Amino acid sequence: KRLAVVTSIGAGDSKDQAPFFFKILMMTAMKKIFNDKNNQEKVVQESGLEYCIVRPGGLTVDAPTGIVNVIEGEAGSITRADVASFCLDAVKLDDFPYIGKTPCISSVGGTSWVKDRSAKARGGVEA
Repeated sequence: KRLAVVTSIGAGDSKDQAPFFFKILMMTAMKKIFNDKNNQEKVVQESGLEYCIVRPGGLTVDAPTGIVNVIEGEAGSITRADVASFCLDAVKLDDFPYIGKTPCISSVGGTSWVKDRSAKARGGVEA
């Protein structure tokens, strides 16, 4: 049996992949949430199941891009739909390469990425 779970960038050993201001939130306002996420990861890792613990960057509600990058550096953003697709692949594909792992995923950028909120970036749709 195989399980895919979603925690967050910054959980477990990915603390250094979280953007600076997110780290501050993780240590203050979100401290209990991240304790829960870390406990969740431990339970999954010790479950005896095949697993993939997915740690997405900043979640967006944009249309799926079909781009999912497993990243080593600081996370950018990713659509919720792209995270869902990655999770489905984790449980459905026999040769999924991240079983027993905790990949951090992002569709765009990282350290120097700035989200383009202009109408042009949204196909001419005003915010």
